[in-house]
Amino acid sequence: MSRALWSKSFTEARLLLAALTALMFGFMWLFVWLTNQVKLDDYAAILQFIPPAFKKLAGVPFADLATHSGRIAMGYVDPVVLLATLSWSIARGSDVVSGEISRGTMEMLLAQPVRRISVLFTQATVTILGAALLALAAWLGTGAGLMAVGLDQEISLSIFIPGAVNLFALMFFLAGVSTLLSSCDNYRWRTIGIMVTFYVIELVIKVIARLATNFQWLMNFTFLGAFDPQALIVDTENAWTTSLWHDGILIGAGLAAYLVAAIIFCRRDLPAPL
Repeated sequence: MSRALWSKSFTEARLLLAALTALMFGFMWLFVWLTNQVKLDDYAAILQFIPPAFKKLAGVPFADLATHSGRIAMGYVDPVVLLATLSWSIARGSDVVSGEISRGTMEMLLAQPVRRISVLFTQATVTILGAALLALAAWLGTGAGLMAVGLDQEISLSIFIPGAVNLFALMFFLAGVSTLLSSCDNYRWRTIGIMVTFYVIELVIKVIARLATNFQWLMNFTFLGAFDPQALIVDTENAWTTSLWHDGILIGAGLAAYLVAAIIFCRRDLPAPL
């Protein structure tokens, strides 16, 4: 039956994973090409017209954005990439419990000789492996773009590894929290709605903390304070030291969410299918 659980989890996730992997790889490749279409001198001139207050939103000094590596690094926080990470993490995390209950398949699933923890573990493992694949696809897409465009200065692909790892850590955290919410709920749509609302609130807190000097302390109250792949990429000297701290926060919080989700799911009463 454990093989059946693995097969079920992979089958349900494969189409979304394939689509998002292709999106990640292709977009990062395209992003490198697009950044190369604007010359560095022209890009630096454009940056001079941006108000100083909005420069804080970049998360890195604008001097670094006027370099090839700095511009490419911004692809890891592009809305397309963030949408892909949210789609995978929330879609898979919300499906673990509330998704099965909403479809009326949970009772049939647990009627088989399987343990509840096995159901959650297989789903979580497929989700985490998928997150790793998406982060790898983003990194490989960057490498493919660098090879294709032929920049006027050589950039090592290894400097983008901390950014890709930080992207994986974000997906790990979001998937853990989504699974936690799913373990408490009976409706997948509500789980997704709560999770999206949570993310938007955290994003607003981060924007306020960056724009308003007097509210920088708010950064301590958002998990997005630990998500700065662009900063990890441009700060090559301290990248791994900072990465261990930031990624440790996200992965540690994600593991805690998974643990609590397992406890709740194993102990809760499940509603009868309608």
